Amino acid sequence: MPPTGKAFWRTGRWCAALLLAAWLAACGGGSATDNPTHLRQAAFRMEPGAGWEPPPAPPFAGEEEKGAWASVPLPHARERSLAEGGASLRAPPDVAWYRLDLPPPGTPGAPSASGAPGQDLFLYLPRWQTIGIVAIYVDGRMAYRTRGSRVWNSFNRPLWVALGNHAAGGEPPRTVWLRMASQRGVGGAVSSAWVGTEQNLLWRYSVRRFVQNDFISLTGAAFLAIGLFALAVGCVRRREPIYLLFFAISVTTLLRSLHYVVDDRPLPVPDDWFGWMTVNSLGWAMVCTFAFAFRVHGRRMPALALGIAGLVSLGTVLTLPLPPLLPYLDAMLPLVYLVITLLTAVVAASGLWASWRARSREGLVLFAWFSLNVPAGAHDLLMVNYRIDMEHVYLAPYNAIGLFAIFLAIVWRRYVGAIHAVEVANAGLESQLAARERELTASHEQLRALERQQTLATERQRMMQDMHDGIGSSLMSALRMVERGQASTADTAQVLKDCIDDLKLAIDSLDPADADLLALLAAVRFRLAPRLKAAGITLAWNVQDLPPLPWLDPQSALHVLRILQEVLANILKHTQATLIDVATAPQAQAGQGGAGVVVRIRDNAGAFVLSEGPPAALAGQGLLNVRHRAQALGGRCQWAAWEGGGEFTLWLPLARGD
Repeated sequence: MPPTGKAFWRTGRWCAALLLAAWLAACGGGSATDNPTHLRQAAFRMEPGAGWEPPPAPPFAGEEEKGAWASVPLPHARERSLAEGGASLRAPPDVAWYRLDLPPPGTPGAPSASGAPGQDLFLYLPRWQTIGIVAIYVDGRMAYRTRGSRVWNSFNRPLWVALGNHAAGGEPPRTVWLRMASQRGVGGAVSSAWVGTEQNLLWRYSVRRFVQNDFISLTGAAFLAIGLFALAVGCVRRREPIYLLFFAISVTTLLRSLHYVVDDRPLPVPDDWFGWMTVNSLGWAMVCTFAFAFRVHGRRMPALALGIAGLVSLGTVLTLPLPPLLPYLDAMLPLVYLVITLLTAVVAASGLWASWRARSREGLVLFAWFSLNVPAGAHDLLMVNYRIDMEHVYLAPYNAIGLFAIFLAIVWRRYVGAIHAVEVANAGLESQLAARERELTASHEQLRALERQQTLATERQRMMQDMHDGIGSSLMSALRMVERGQASTADTAQVLKDCIDDLKLAIDSLDPADADLLALLAAVRFRLAPRLKAAGITLAWNVQDLPPLPWLDPQSALHVLRILQEVLANILKHTQATLIDVATAPQAQAGQGGAGVVVRIRDNAGAFVLSEGPPAALAGQGLLNVRHRAQALGGRCQWAAWEGGGEFTLWLPLARGD
């Protein structure tokens, strides 16, 4: 058992010990220092022909018929038989009178307040019981009467009645009458009585009321609140019906205990329906307990479950307080109680057997306590029939409280166990997730390493291809010219300069441009400005900010550099220009191609226009490569004339579709 479970059971044992101590205090006597009057004898007589309603004063006040009264010990009970049906509630009652003579002041056994002016005296009656009406008279005046239901009255509430005071020299009360009007045949019983001051008696009354009444009310309300919480949990966790069964048990337990806590106020439902609910709630609770047990010991008993549910349902229907069934209810109720008693023994025995076979400690504790319903029911049945001392306490509600506490402990353990299982599962998932994250991180690092290697290999291949096609081709051409004796010193120097420019452009393309076209233009200006200046050409730089080009990677950058290099080299080689103007501008989405940027190069020499393609005689392979490179970038180029000379325009898109 986990530590929390052990603490729960220890708390339960302490509560049981405190409850037992309170019960013993309620049933036992007071301390030696208390001296209220404990009345154990009373005068008794029957009043034939009296009605249900109590008269304003006892009809025997001042009567000297000594032979009409008989001395009886308290507690006293009149023999009980089965009630004669609902008609007997409307028939004249059996009326019994009890006369309690208080000892005169100063005599042994007299209340301690006698002769202490200003203090009230109180009557404390631990219990009375009958089906009818009870009234209390003090020295000929009515001091109390029951006003609730005749059947479901406040029989389980101790009686506390103020007898009045004797301030300013007044006389203390001398005689207390108790009138009990009972339904014919049901008899009645009265416990012993106590008379004394509030200081001497209130603690006895308070303990007795707490044990018999308040404790049952408080635990019933608390269990119902816990049951509502279980209902909310069960509505969310529908695959675990144990929470809904716990709610059903809390409701049926509360319904069964209501008749122990009723008071003098009228019931909100008719007596017949309240009785039907009280009788059958015991069977409903048994069915819920049996269903709950399936989830405890895990053994299915479908035939027995169907039989128990069928018998309880049959009893529920046959005892409905409907007009066709009312004449037979009095005969059926003893049979219903007998069937419920037998079912209780069957449920207890089967539950103990199933729990033992399943090695379920929870089930063994549950059904061991459930089996106590049989002796507790027997004890209460003897009390109802006045066969034992009626100052005892009814055990059934406390047995139900203990049973519900076991239910609560089982559900609590299941709930805590479910939370612990979720925590363990979450911890396992977190561990698996962490391991998976480590695996993914390692895989990602491997992929990044492979990607870097692939990028380096691709870039190495591109550079080798560019060097082979550019520098390599130029060097091979120069080598052949030198070998044939056709190259002059100037030609060789020019070839070497072109090779160096190609090499520089390849290196510049490797610099991260961050999608910035102006950075590439700045690199071209840095590389070619000295050659242009040496040739006597002025370079005008009229660029403006451009939007970034996300697709501008090293390979694309090399295409742009070679386009600009080829255009500027053609101006140097084939024109007599003295001025070159380089300008840029963004272009909004209009016409063919959409949004992009424009690079424009103008010179002040003679213009040439390429319409369909550069003639080989004029442009050679270089200008054809310019057009191919522009198309590879998703752009376009155009040669045109302007009023001052020739113009080259390169348009590049902002976004390129691959």
